[in-house]
Amino acid sequence: MKRFDYSDGVLIYYLPRELDHYAAEKIKSGSEKIFDENNVEYLIFDFEKTSFMDSSGIGLVTGRYRRVHDKGGKVFVVNVSENIDKILMMSGIYRIIEKKETKEDIIKDMVAGGCYE
Repeated sequence: MKRFDYSDGVLIYYLPRELDHYAAEKIKSGSEKIFDENNVEYLIFDFEKTSFMDSSGIGLVTGRYRRVHDKGGKVFVVNVSENIDKILMMSGIYRIIEKKETKEDIIKDMVAGGCYE
């Protein structure tokens, strides 16, 4: 399964069905090189396949948020199921990260904001 994509300052994490400690560590370590070698301006967490998430998933999201936000970037979540939405809401993630329905909605906002022409 493809875990992430990077292009032109945009990093997309394709999260697994179960986002537990094991999966969170694999995703984090697999993308460290991208963070170290590039300026990630936008980070998108795609929850399309995710049906379970524990506190390790929250830790992954908040830790990656700090890395992007500290450099002036933005972080989004997309394709969030009702179950995952409740977890994200209860954790307070939506105070710092914006939820969009699809990646295309984010791209529209980026274009409207002058990020892409």
